[in-house]
Amino acid sequence: RIFYNDGTMNTPNHIVGIDQEGRMIAGKYTPNELLKMGVKEAVTFTPKFIVNGVGLIKNQADGWGIAPRTAMAQTEDGTILFAIIDGRQPTHSIGATLYDIQNIFLEHGAVTAANLDGGSSSVLVIDNKIVNKPSSEYGERYLPTAWLVFEEPDTANIKNIWEGLDPKK
Repeated sequence: RIFYNDGTMNTPNHIVGIDQEGRMIAGKYTPNELLKMGVKEAVTFTPKFIVNGVGLIKNQADGWGIAPRTAMAQTEDGTILFAIIDGRQPTHSIGATLYDIQNIFLEHGAVTAANLDGGSSSVLVIDNKIVNKPSSEYGERYLPTAWLVFEEPDTANIKNIWEGLDPKK
């Protein structure tokens, strides 16, 4: 199912996804290509920064600055890793660069990794409770994309939050 697409089925988007074999995919693809590839789950965001076990970000200056971060990676054995790092809070956490996240993922054996929406979107929820300290000074915010992890995903009731909304409005 495609919950939201602001282009055509042939409009390429930067995506981070998981195919039916459980492999993480990161790159620029059209929705039609993703369906043909058997991608089951995907969100749009960029950049990918580890490909075939090689880090693409060469130094701190190449890492989009220090900020709250959310990123996803996969190891050779298929394990999915997430990094959720608070930031913009000097007495708590200033954040991290993508180079920092890349190094953490490489230390844990990542072969593929990509950036996800960070900033005040860096939120980790467990059992319906926010367990990190997001950087938004305005409190919780509405997030249009998320990775949801369930012990029994086939029994999870996931609603389409975009249903009935006109994206142009």
